[in-house]
Amino acid sequence: MIIVVDKAECVGCEECLRVCPRKIIFMKNEKAEIVQRTCDKCERCIPACPVKAIKTVSILLNESKI
Repeated sequence: MIIVVDKAECVGCEECLRVCPRKIIFMKNEKAEIVQRTCDKCERCIPACPVKAIKTVSILLNESKI
């Protein structure tokens, strides 16, 4: 699972920046960005977003054997 920002929905209010305990959310082109490699998936940013632009996404890794 990862936490992502839907850029089409993000309004740049910066509420997610305020609640992130690790301070790994930043603004790029007036939209929130999450540094995935350091995000601990606490999900505090999700309810903080007034427009519901932050969501969890399930990812599947395809491991092929050579």
